[in-house]
Amino acid sequence: METHALKFQTNLRGILCCLFALTLSVLALTLSAQAQGDSARRIALVIGNGAYENVAELRNPKNDSADLAASLRAAGFEVDLLSDQSQSAMLDSLRGFRSRADGADIALIYFAGHGIEIDRQNYLLPVDAVLESDADVNFEAVKLETMVFAANGAQRLSMVIVDACRNNPFATSMKRRDTSRSISRGLSAIEPAKNTLVAYAAKEGTTAADGIGRNSPYASALIEALEQPDLEVGLMMRRVRDGVLKATAGKQEPFVYGSLSADPIYLNSSRGLSAEVPVIVTTDSAVEDVPSANAAEIVFWTSIADTQKTSLLEAYLDLYPDGFFAELAHAKIADIAGEPLSSEEVNAATPELERDLTRDERVELQERLSALGHALGPADGVAGRRTEAAIRSFETAQELPVLGLATLPVLTALRAQVSDEDVKTWRSKLVKRAPAASKKTPKPKAAKAKAAKPKVTKPKVTKPKVTKPKVVTPKAAKPKATATAPKAKVVSKKATPKPANKYKQFCGANRQCGTKECRAGNAGQFFKKTRNCKFCSSYVERCQ
Repeated sequence: METHALKFQTNLRGILCCLFALTLSVLALTLSAQAQGDSARRIALVIGNGAYENVAELRNPKNDSADLAASLRAAGFEVDLLSDQSQSAMLDSLRGFRSRADGADIALIYFAGHGIEIDRQNYLLPVDAVLESDADVNFEAVKLETMVFAANGAQRLSMVIVDACRNNPFATSMKRRDTSRSISRGLSAIEPAKNTLVAYAAKEGTTAADGIGRNSPYASALIEALEQPDLEVGLMMRRVRDGVLKATAGKQEPFVYGSLSADPIYLNSSRGLSAEVPVIVTTDSAVEDVPSANAAEIVFWTSIADTQKTSLLEAYLDLYPDGFFAELAHAKIADIAGEPLSSEEVNAATPELERDLTRDERVELQERLSALGHALGPADGVAGRRTEAAIRSFETAQELPVLGLATLPVLTALRAQVSDEDVKTWRSKLVKRAPAASKKTPKPKAAKAKAAKPKVTKPKVTKPKVTKPKVVTPKAAKPKATATAPKAKVVSKKATPKPANKYKQFCGANRQCGTKECRAGNAGQFFKKTRNCKFCSSYVERCQ
């Protein structure tokens, strides 16, 4: 009996030890899973700006941001959804997201709205932007560089998706204070840091379409790709590219900048994720749980954001050592300390789409437009009013952004639309339409000879001379004088000489000197002292 009791106690101890070990194992697994879940935290910030106050409203950003937030929520992201944000609200939300991105596994920001590029610097526009001049963009917009900085800090992937490659809505009203600053279509290329991806809805220098459905072509392809689980992020973005190219018939090509390691990264992983992660929806223009940025700090930073002087950046760090842009200021100081790019490297970095067309390319553009039926006349390589009107008509027909400019994208689209055979056919028709008379040298017209009128000579009538009879009168005898009287001298009047040729003009101009207009009396050379009689004395000597 005692033996059985001893065996029972031994077995009970073994069972208790096993239960204790099993409990420790379960606890360890729970703690490990919790730690793994904390390290695999995924956060996302989705901003949709459509209700712009000073330009036309965009229809799709509100739908695109809401639908994408729902897809990210289903994929296991903690999502902050914001709509119609002002500049201060955007900066506040980015500042709060930057603090939460530290320690997260994946940090993703999506922006839908207007974006512009000025002097190869990309800006995202809040709804309260006015932009009366190109200088105002530094104080009224948010730099894309700031948004990329806000997503940094994640352990595996920092990603910014920009669906803002639309035409500049302020292009017609914005005054150019600095003519040296270039303003281009779409957004310019960007070189993000390691483990960071920046995705554009349309590649550098091109624009994205809004689409005619609920979502833009880019947002539709992105949502569709996110719904596919266990799709590596690189392959996912390539599928987004193919979907947009197919939806837009090759007119819009998305592009991704940045590079990642060989480790696979999944935005939608089916392993160990809960579908019940709440989504935080806020539609206000401010975020209450995020400390607001100092307005003076924002103004100071925007005034020096483009500087290349480390002294200004250091002055900002002295004033705001823990400011929102402190880390960015340190990074810019480190970049300035490096070697600047040479002019050859800058020219090599200029994208092909931004260069001007050569004269031969402009001639080719005019010929292809003429082959489509536009009456442009001979192709001379000068893009005048008729050429610009034809380009606008072609862009409208092809559903391209209507700019009316002779650019390389327009020429590329014309090459795809008009074949070389069509151009040859148009040239042959142009030669046939040339008038055949232009090849012959015109014959000189024979001058019509005028018939000489016969001169009628009137016969001269000679009058007979009548001879008068001479009457002879007897001469009286002259008495002889006793004394000889002196003969009287006959004074002959001298004829007034004509004025010399060199004084003809002078005499003609002062004829009044020979009239009563200038004479003060009837006798002598008494002339009036007036302006008209100034040269009367000389007139008498030269002309009388």
